[in-house]
Amino acid sequence: MPAVVVPPFQEIVAALRAPLVTLDRAGRILHLNPAAERLLGWPLSEAVGQPFARLMPAPPGGDGAKEGPDAVSRAWLQRELAQFEAGERRPTRLTLLRRNGVHLDAFASVSPGGSGEGEGFTVVTLRQLPERLDFDSGGAGADAGAGGEGDGGSCAAVEQRLSASGGGVDPLYRLVFDNAPLGLFHFDAAGVMTACNDPMVRILGSSRRQLIGLNLLTLRDERVVACVRHTLAGERSFYEGDYASTTAPKVTPVRAKFSPCHGPDGRVTGGVALVEDVSLQRRVEFERSTTLAQLDTLYRTAPIGLAFLDASLRFVRVNDVMAGMTRRSVEEHTGRTLQEVVGRRAASVGEPLVRHVLETGEPVVRYHVDSVSLGVPGPRLDWEGSFYRVETADGHVLGVGAVAEDVTERKRVEDELSRLYTEAKKAIQVRDDFLSIASHELKTPLTPLALRLAALERKLEQGEHIDPSLLRRSRRQLVRMTSLINDLLDASRIEAGRLALHPKPTQLDALVAHAVAALSQESARGRIVTECAEGLMVRGDPDRLEQVVVNLLENALKYSPSGSRVHVGLMARGDLALLSVRDEGIGIPQDDQEHLFDRYFRARNVSTHSYGGLGLGLYISRDIVERHGGRIWVESEAGKGATFYVALPLMHAAPLHTPLESGGASMH
Repeated sequence: MPAVVVPPFQEIVAALRAPLVTLDRAGRILHLNPAAERLLGWPLSEAVGQPFARLMPAPPGGDGAKEGPDAVSRAWLQRELAQFEAGERRPTRLTLLRRNGVHLDAFASVSPGGSGEGEGFTVVTLRQLPERLDFDSGGAGADAGAGGEGDGGSCAAVEQRLSASGGGVDPLYRLVFDNAPLGLFHFDAAGVMTACNDPMVRILGSSRRQLIGLNLLTLRDERVVACVRHTLAGERSFYEGDYASTTAPKVTPVRAKFSPCHGPDGRVTGGVALVEDVSLQRRVEFERSTTLAQLDTLYRTAPIGLAFLDASLRFVRVNDVMAGMTRRSVEEHTGRTLQEVVGRRAASVGEPLVRHVLETGEPVVRYHVDSVSLGVPGPRLDWEGSFYRVETADGHVLGVGAVAEDVTERKRVEDELSRLYTEAKKAIQVRDDFLSIASHELKTPLTPLALRLAALERKLEQGEHIDPSLLRRSRRQLVRMTSLINDLLDASRIEAGRLALHPKPTQLDALVAHAVAALSQESARGRIVTECAEGLMVRGDPDRLEQVVVNLLENALKYSPSGSRVHVGLMARGDLALLSVRDEGIGIPQDDQEHLFDRYFRARNVSTHSYGGLGLGLYISRDIVERHGGRIWVESEAGKGATFYVALPLMHAAPLHTPLESGGASMH
């Protein structure tokens, strides 16, 4: 079956960028223009006579495997023509098959032509997605040089076909001229426009009556005039620019290709021009360049790290902040994988996340990682990263976008706030515990004291004999309450830095003996065993030092089983007087020992109901000892008793400024 080709049709269609396919009534191919040949990869000689379904691997509206390509082609064409006749002239989206097996997506628009039985045909205009209209490369501007001889055909014949009516009109040429997606116009050898189609009228914003008969050689745009002259000289030329219409107040950015028409004798009889309105393309390009400039500015100046990795997880672009985080230059990222940039250990953390985002589309947001876990040398740094899949509007996956932020300072502040909050909670808990214990401890001596005083009052009123032991027990309750109040006052004075000391030469062994004797007279008779060196002199406040010794002895007696011994030792060790108080009691857990001398602290193995006290005795003792230039510490194991040590400088020695070696014991 021969291809449908007429000389003027060939001249126009060959220059069209839009691919055109001509079909007969049965849906078989009559003709392909060069653009269609390039798009589909089918040469005209092989395509003619083939059913159109051969170009559609999955044609809509039928099962090609059962019906065959001829039936599918005929059914598809009938459906498209029916929609055309019904006024539904929207393009149909197709998946086409190139001759080399590659699929492509395109829009197809059908236009019927022909009149006689068996002579009807349809022109299918294809537009590949995404579409970009362009002209064949031929000429570099208004002054384009010669582009070869014409393809034959008479310009007068063109005009005759366009103006004739009835059966003499070439219907295929008329169909192409009227339905071409670009502007078309003809001019004669004098440069006068003789014909133009509707797109040309719309591009110039004038009526056809104003345009037909216009002498193109008299236009103000010298570049258009130059193109017309080159065309009439037998040369092809190209125009691109903002054309100001002479027949309407309109400026339109256009591209135009001028080609000469030749008569039978080879002389130039006129020319034809194809014109494309590039307003939309200019606007899209401007918006694209503006958007890219904005994005580039944001990319370069953002205070966070930004990166893009392609579908093979190789870096395409990073900003300076991201480069600073990876400690590589921006150039060292391009084309490299995560492992090549950040190392194997860090990539083992980041690559699974990025790959998960790429494969599933699920973003990963605010993923925290630190330099220590990644094996990065230097001080600890903290980062938060988010990863998002990047897709085109039609769902094509381009890669993964990464956003990273250095949160080291924020993490430090959060940790500090957390620490302070924890300490505040502990302080509140200590306060509440102290108030509960203090109220209990103060109430404990007051209740029996009030009862004994009431009994004394009753006996006095009745003139009965008063038992001296009742007075002694009342006095002990008063002493205990006084001691609690004094501890509270001393703690307050220590916090304010106002605890007064009155130092003077003091014989430490005599002071220890006095304290032991005082406790032995009350409740510890026979339980305290002493082994003290004599004549150890220190410079200190005897009352405050005795307060320390009494506190250590009372604690030893309180936390030891009834009948157990408390061992008190005093010896000289170099320039120091070393006092030790050892009991056989419940002991102190290792992790509690560093807090043992803190205010209100009580070890966790101490019950407030079983053992009284405010938790201030050791706190006060530590302050007194340290202000005498000494140290106090403890050695203990839970369940094995405890030994408290106090080291004070002897009078002939300088004050102690460094902790004693104590084998890892808690020391103050």
